[in-house]
Amino acid sequence: MRTGSSLVFAALAACLLAAPASAAQRLTARDRAEISKAIDVFVNHAVKRTNVGAAYGVVDGTLRGGMTRRQWSRGDIGVYTYPARGVHHPWTVDYYEGNEVGAELMLQPPRGNKTLGAIAFKIYIDRVRGRWLVDSLMPSATFAPAGQRPSVTAQADFAPGGPSEGSSSAGPQHISPNYAFIPLAALGGAILAVIGWGVVRAVRDRSRHEALPPLRMRADDARARSGNRS
Repeated sequence: MRTGSSLVFAALAACLLAAPASAAQRLTARDRAEISKAIDVFVNHAVKRTNVGAAYGVVDGTLRGGMTRRQWSRGDIGVYTYPARGVHHPWTVDYYEGNEVGAELMLQPPRGNKTLGAIAFKIYIDRVRGRWLVDSLMPSATFAPAGQRPSVTAQADFAPGGPSEGSSSAGPQHISPNYAFIPLAALGGAILAVIGWGVVRAVRDRSRHEALPPLRMRADDARARSGNRS
């Protein structure tokens, strides 16, 4: 028994020692400061669409999408638009693995704005050649404006550029619940088709059996078969 227990303990110890090194990774104070600076520049210029070109240096090649600085500066970029309050934007780490950090970012609307609520984002930052650069930003939930009935709407898909400039709302466009009828109707049709197929098959089998003539065997054949069995 002791030998068995020792083997189990050794196996558990080996598993723990073999755990990914990323699980033990921690951001240093310097890393956090650099990430905070990159996020602030990104939000204040790219997300707010204010002097967009100033954010070009804090985004990676994936987010740039092959744009030059001049093209990026025009503002036609794949970044969600939102008039975030303030110039510093706190974030919390979701994970840190290798050269990638996933974080939660909450942006608040301007003070006094009664039409916009706060928005929660997923933001991903990569370390590229020793620098932390924003890789992507995706809205994950919207909140009701101040003074309205509290509510939270989680969104799985937001338009990359957010609402068009000049629109009265910076929130995501909600899909009508009527569209839920389409998959439900398809599912119901499939179920009815299976049931119908079963009914037709049962009726067909029953008709086939009823149409068969009764099996009759002549006396001579019966005697011949009995002789063969013996």
